[in-house]
Amino acid sequence: MDQEKKRTILLHEIEHWRQSRLLPEQYCDFLSNLYRDDENPAQSQKRNNTGLLTYLKHGHGMAWLLGFVIISCICLIGFYFTAFPLAMQIFSASAVTAICYGMAAIWRSSEKSMSAMLSTLGSAIMLGSGVWIIQLHQGEAKVWFLVLVGLCGLIWCLVGSTLRISLLHYCGLAGLLLVYAVLIGRYWPTATLAMLEVFWILHAVLLIGLSWWVHHRFPRLALVYFAIGITLVFMAEADTIILRHQPAGEVVFFSILKLAFVVGILFWTRKKWITWVTS
Repeated sequence: MDQEKKRTILLHEIEHWRQSRLLPEQYCDFLSNLYRDDENPAQSQKRNNTGLLTYLKHGHGMAWLLGFVIISCICLIGFYFTAFPLAMQIFSASAVTAICYGMAAIWRSSEKSMSAMLSTLGSAIMLGSGVWIIQLHQGEAKVWFLVLVGLCGLIWCLVGSTLRISLLHYCGLAGLLLVYAVLIGRYWPTATLAMLEVFWILHAVLLIGLSWWVHHRFPRLALVYFAIGITLVFMAEADTIILRHQPAGEVVFFSILKLAFVVGILFWTRKKWITWVTS
């Protein structure tokens, strides 16, 4: 067996170890980089730059036909979307989104950039079609927009966690927290900035603590929880200005002071938190 075939088999085996969690992810990354570094640089560069073009060049005619059918279906659905009844609109949008996520799952191991692009496309279609449906049927806009954001957030969390796309997972958590913030504002409208600071910072501490707790077994989750925890540190100001429509005034100045304080803490403790979010 020549060296190229051996290298390919070893890389597939390392990817299997990564997915089945037989080895920590950082070890799998090290082994993958070790074997890829042995490649001919020209071959490696060519493979990285022409992955999609190689699929198109060597793809079977059935793959081209399938691509044509999928693109045609998306175009037809887009052109006649407004003529569909409500149930058909929801079904068609859900089907296109499911196809994007399904193809992203198929390409998760071999083409990570393509997988991320398809999952992003599916997420955009889900949110955009949902907004379109709500506008077409002129229902209770505030209620249905809240339901849509909550549903998208939940699905983005599941898809981001399953496909290991940290940014999508973060967006899903952000969507769920936005719904939570709107509900809190509806049932607690008289809260002052000081009360909101305590409320949201407690949530931030909880999520950052959760990030530390899971970083040994689930490093990707640790990064997402840490990022969303840092975001929640500034949620009180966003809640006051954006959701409660209070005048910015001193809130912006206070936010800048808080940002400087948080950056200082992050700098002072960088050797600790960088270790656990990148482990």
